[in-house]
Amino acid sequence: MKTRPNTITLSLIVIFFNLFFSYSQCAGNDASATICNKELDTNYQQFNLFNQLNGSPTTGGTWTSENPINRFALNSSTGILNLWSINRFGEHKFIYTNDDCGESATVTVFLGGYPGEDNIDGGANACEDDTAVDLFSFLDNDLISLSSDINGTWSVGTGTPPIALNGSFFNATVAGRGTHTLIYTVDTIDSCPSRTATIILEVHRASDSGIASELNICDTDNLSIYSNLDLFDYLAGNDSDGIWSDNDTTGQITSLTDHIINVEQIYNDFGPGFYSFTYTVFPIHGVCSKTSSTVNIFIPEISGKFSVEKLCDIENTTIKIIHEGSEEAQMVYNIDYEIIDKNTGLVVYSDTQNDVPFSIFDDDLGTRTLFEYEFELSSSILSPGSYTIRTVAIKDLRNIICDTYTVEEFDFTIYNAKVNVEDICFDTDIIDIDISELTNNDGTITNSEHTLSYVVSNNVNSDLIVVNDLNVLFTDGKATLPLDFSSFPPQIAEYTIDITSPTAIGLNCVEETFTIKRVPEDITLDLQVDNACNATDMKILIDAPNLSSGEYTITYEVTELNSSTKLIENTIVFSGGNANFNVDISGLAQGNYNVLLKSVQNDTDPCRTQFEFELTESFSINGIPDAPVLEENQTLCLSDFFPNQPTLNNITVDEGENLTWYENSSTTTPLDINTALEDGKTYFVTASDLNNSCESSDRSVVNIKIITTEMVSSTDTNPTFCGLDNPTLADFNASVSTGTVIWYDANTGGSILDSSTIIENNKSYFAVSKIDDCEHHERLEFIASVITPPTPEFTGDTQRCGLSNPTLADIASEITIVSGYDLLWYDANEGGNELSENDPIEQDTTYFAVYVDPTTGCEGERAAINIDLSDCNPEDYDFFIPDGFSPNNDGTNDDFYIPFIEFFYPNYELEIFNRYGQSLFKGNIDNPKWNGQNASGSEVTSGVYFYILNYNKDNLKPKQGRIYLSK
Repeated sequence: MKTRPNTITLSLIVIFFNLFFSYSQCAGNDASATICNKELDTNYQQFNLFNQLNGSPTTGGTWTSENPINRFALNSSTGILNLWSINRFGEHKFIYTNDDCGESATVTVFLGGYPGEDNIDGGANACEDDTAVDLFSFLDNDLISLSSDINGTWSVGTGTPPIALNGSFFNATVAGRGTHTLIYTVDTIDSCPSRTATIILEVHRASDSGIASELNICDTDNLSIYSNLDLFDYLAGNDSDGIWSDNDTTGQITSLTDHIINVEQIYNDFGPGFYSFTYTVFPIHGVCSKTSSTVNIFIPEISGKFSVEKLCDIENTTIKIIHEGSEEAQMVYNIDYEIIDKNTGLVVYSDTQNDVPFSIFDDDLGTRTLFEYEFELSSSILSPGSYTIRTVAIKDLRNIICDTYTVEEFDFTIYNAKVNVEDICFDTDIIDIDISELTNNDGTITNSEHTLSYVVSNNVNSDLIVVNDLNVLFTDGKATLPLDFSSFPPQIAEYTIDITSPTAIGLNCVEETFTIKRVPEDITLDLQVDNACNATDMKILIDAPNLSSGEYTITYEVTELNSSTKLIENTIVFSGGNANFNVDISGLAQGNYNVLLKSVQNDTDPCRTQFEFELTESFSINGIPDAPVLEENQTLCLSDFFPNQPTLNNITVDEGENLTWYENSSTTTPLDINTALEDGKTYFVTASDLNNSCESSDRSVVNIKIITTEMVSSTDTNPTFCGLDNPTLADFNASVSTGTVIWYDANTGGSILDSSTIIENNKSYFAVSKIDDCEHHERLEFIASVITPPTPEFTGDTQRCGLSNPTLADIASEITIVSGYDLLWYDANEGGNELSENDPIEQDTTYFAVYVDPTTGCEGERAAINIDLSDCNPEDYDFFIPDGFSPNNDGTNDDFYIPFIEFFYPNYELEIFNRYGQSLFKGNIDNPKWNGQNASGSEVTSGVYFYILNYNKDNLKPKQGRIYLSK
């Protein structure tokens, strides 16, 4: 027997469970969501996971993805998930963790598959040579942020071989040309059905330029048989619709269909070498690439050259045969060669070298491999001199189809290292002996230290200089030896140097003859003037070495400055020695003068290069100028020299030339003309005569004041103003601690603006500080936003019917809308009270509409709008004229008036008469009611009265009627 559970107990447990988790689960409870066809709703890019949680989650937690791949689609702070960024259908879990309670909850999203869109209208193409076509590249849509899922399955349609499909890649080569159907399927997920996308892929024929073969021809072959060569004969398996191109511009291909070339003509025009012609086949569809095959025609040239080391001693000299080419074409020869003395033309040596390797090569092939074959001469057969080595014959050719060969003959010289003493006139006791072209024993230029000894002998008296075991460092085969010949006689003599060395064989044959010549001493001239600016005494001093041949002619002359007239002159002739004498200048007047002292000698020393010497001197008599003239106090603007400082150059001097500046009145050290000036400092200046460079005795003084301005400062260079306030430049926040602020319309130059200038929107204005006449070098730019909302434009009808109770909202709808502004209503053109759009419109009332910028509160100009409420049709409102009234002051029907007539006929006139034709009342819109009294204010009696109503509108005729007055 089954027992029923205690219902009350279970209910209490459930209630407790719910209460417990509603207070403790601040992360909420697990939830799930199923989403199909995500591509149809762009809002799925902002899917809120937090809103999916069950329970009572609180914010402040963190979201994570169970699958790290999805982390880029999830905002971990907000839980916003971009489902379009998840390109895999299936189950995706996202965990919300709230550290406040240490709990987590999971939202499971069952995401339906998106296979992409069909591509069946010719948009999918591949080339038959593509073995791995990416099928995903053909699943397209118009949504940049959405792509097809990548975890679906590809399959083939009818007629397409399954073997061509490998995952998402399609082998067009296996499938072959034609149209193939590929189907991409995404699986069923929860309630989301399986979906497919279909691709119709067209595989196009690939181009095939075929397989090329090569033609090798010797230059000794009969080339005439190749004068009509068909290039297609050297291709196999090629398409027939390609074109040939000439890679070496031989001129053999003359049209797009040409494929016949003349190899004999190529050889005649260009010689042996490597020539190629390329056959290119273009595809029938852009998805395929063009293909090319190259036919190479090789007419080889076999060439080489000799190389002989250059040494003093020819014994064991290595001779090389050098050639360049590729190893694949290497061949072997036996070479007979001979060496010829270039001076006699005789053969001095001959021999044969066997099995010499050479290679076929051509300069157009590009990179070359260097081959060298070396052999040695059997004995010392060559003395120093010039020689030529050349081939006599080439025999025993092996493994080569051509029988021509040329080895370039080679000229070489056998010589000793060179010693040179420069044939010049030396003016010291040390001369340089230069050694050059010294090689190491292996024939390379030396860069080593060598031990050498040398002997210098005098060919006249056999005096010797002997130096032994001197260690000399050679660089690039060169070194310099210092030779002291101070012990040798001073006359010109011939010397010979012999050098030997145990470490450098090339020095052992060095012997050089040279001549030593000394440079003679020159005469020394001197002029001495006691005072160059006010001369009273002049002396001439001469120190002349004695001449072994010839003599000196000494002259001096005094002329006035810039004049050739000689005022004083004299001549002295002697063969050498010292001379001292005075020149009498006491007879010269005040002025500036030149003195020229000149010596001419006629000796025959071959080392003498200069035979004439002269010395000039300028002096003045009473030639000291006056001090400069200038303003004693001068003011400079520091900003005029920014970024530099004003210097002495910037002080204004009215009179005086060739200025010299000093720091004080007594120093003799001048200041550099570029010395920076200092504020409040005093400077001193002298003038010099440009003709004699004499400086003024007195110094002029100048006191310098430098005005320093400051940059204008501001707390807001981009303020906002209301255009209705007519802001001026004075409203900008521009300040300086000293001086005043000046305004300009440009950053440099420009025009000065008055501070009352009205500021324009987004226009630049520039403020600068000014003290006295000095402006700061930099201006501060101000750009204001002047908010000027437009004036409302009412496009509606000003004629309306007041009986329809129109409001401001009715006419607001007929004002041109300007976005970004609020439309407000006022009862005055300035100030006034703000009105509500719900306020009813009253007759003879002017309303003012205005646009207001909501951000700044700036108003534009107000537009006045007047509405006439009398445009009412009487037929629409049961217009009638009462036929009686009772003026008995009972509060009911005490006055006679025509209801709403002001809305139909605002200019109406009403006149009431008694039966005698007397006028009792005249009414209009301003006086519409008759209270039953006559013109004097007395009450009339009960009875019938008459009225005349003038409509004063639409040419309506006046209306007459009667009124019954009852009390």
